[in-house]
Amino acid sequence: MSEITTAITARQAQIKQLQSDIEALQRAASIMGGGTTAPATRQPAKPRATATPKPQPKKPRAGWSAARRALMKAYWAKRKKATAAAAAPAAQPTTQKRTRKPMSAAAKKALSKRMKASWAKRRKAKG
Repeated sequence: MSEITTAITARQAQIKQLQSDIEALQRAASIMGGGTTAPATRQPAKPRATATPKPQPKKPRAGWSAARRALMKAYWAKRKKATAAAAAPAAQPTTQKRTRKPMSAAAKKALSKRMKASWAKRRKAKG
């Protein structure tokens, strides 16, 4: 540890010597050039970016009217309450959620055929 501290003090002494040499050279340059130069000073470090950005206020959507915004706000508040109630521990015993049986390849193909026919009908009606 003492080797490190002696190395640090030696470097600090070299830095002080170099700073005094720079100041002397600046004085000589100002005398020779007739102008003034700024003294050698250390530049302050730039402030680092913060880890968390400041929250920006939400802007209303441009295409929505005030009535539409109010309606959507009420909708999301209602939805938030519903999800909070669902997330709360229920008094009734939990049952496993039923899942839909996966579609067979034939069922997928039949659905695809129906959808394509529906789209073709809409395109034809549209002109």
